[in-house]
Amino acid sequence: MQLSLTPILLAAELGFLFALAWRCLQAAPQPGSTAAVHAHLIWIAGYAILTSLMGARGMFIADDLMPWLPGLWLQVITVAVCVGPVVLFAPLRYGLRSVFDATPWRWLAYFHGLRILALGTLYKTQSGEFPGYFAYLVGVPDLLFGLSAFWIAVRARRGDLTAQGFMIWNLIGALIIVPSAPILLQLGLPGPLQVFTSQPDARAVFTYPMSIAPIIGVPLFVLVNLWAAWRLWERRNAKARSLSR
Repeated sequence: MQLSLTPILLAAELGFLFALAWRCLQAAPQPGSTAAVHAHLIWIAGYAILTSLMGARGMFIADDLMPWLPGLWLQVITVAVCVGPVVLFAPLRYGLRSVFDATPWRWLAYFHGLRILALGTLYKTQSGEFPGYFAYLVGVPDLLFGLSAFWIAVRARRGDLTAQGFMIWNLIGALIIVPSAPILLQLGLPGPLQVFTSQPDARAVFTYPMSIAPIIGVPLFVLVNLWAAWRLWERRNAKARSLSR
């Protein structure tokens, strides 16, 4: 097994999200909606454990899986698992709104500061353990976004960050990964769409423990980006409607 920071990164992401939900409950107790958020996070943590075990068994790099273009849809399962309950359960949506509204923007920015751990992939690239094309085309932009998080946090602390600016920044954070990362992953995997054939190929990304990153760790960053953008967009529309009355 390779030495990797991805399990620690995932634990930090989940711990941060649990802390936000707990803080919201302490600040303004809402048993139904906050319990729904906690249940959702437990659901995501369970999925993370399951997929980690699957990765440890080599299921994401199995030869039989490669012809099915797994780079394009493995992360879609994660999105469905995480977003499906939000679509189905109104108390969960209400709880997520409450948690976001109770959270300082700078905290959410610092959360994305964890993305500077993309430095680890660049190190692995230099040591010949990670595909260079993916590290430079996805890892470097992700690293730069993680660095920008500290600048955004400072602006948020000073109060000179607008809601529109924060929403756009979060959308940029999501677009760095989607759709480029799944497409580039697939182009480096054995199968009918493989373009990047130099070794190591994209199977290194799906090899445990690195597999934690594409399967759950990175999708969580993107989903937090979209959560923030969704809530800010809702609040902007609500304000516009109230002004038009």
